[in-house]
Amino acid sequence: MSDQQHNAAHEEEEEFNVYDMIPPAGTIIGEATEEEMEAAAALEVRHVAFIRLQDMFIQFDGSSYKDLLKDFQEFEYDSTKFWRGIAKRLQIPYEWPIRLDHANGPIYIGETEDSREVEESAE
Repeated sequence: MSDQQHNAAHEEEEEFNVYDMIPPAGTIIGEATEEEMEAAAALEVRHVAFIRLQDMFIQFDGSSYKDLLKDFQEFEYDSTKFWRGIAKRLQIPYEWPIRLDHANGPIYIGETEDSREVEESAE
């Protein structure tokens, strides 16, 4: 490969941006299976429980902290594994902010900073 071809190929790689092809916020991009809806609901319950626990400003001793940290890490691992599976199945970039309506099943694009800027400029 010549230097010119190498530079052209390198420039093409640099120009690719997964956010350039993201649909607008609210766009439905797929449907969840029953199992995915149940898993999303379970993850949401764990997330809300952790948020409420954080809001309580409880002080923990060392062993309680280690147990809670382990729970947080397990939640983050489970959440990442779940959303990676959804992104892979839908063949979309993992970095896209997707949401899943665990009551009805649609998987859609969540809000991004860009979508909020568009809404604000429209007002």
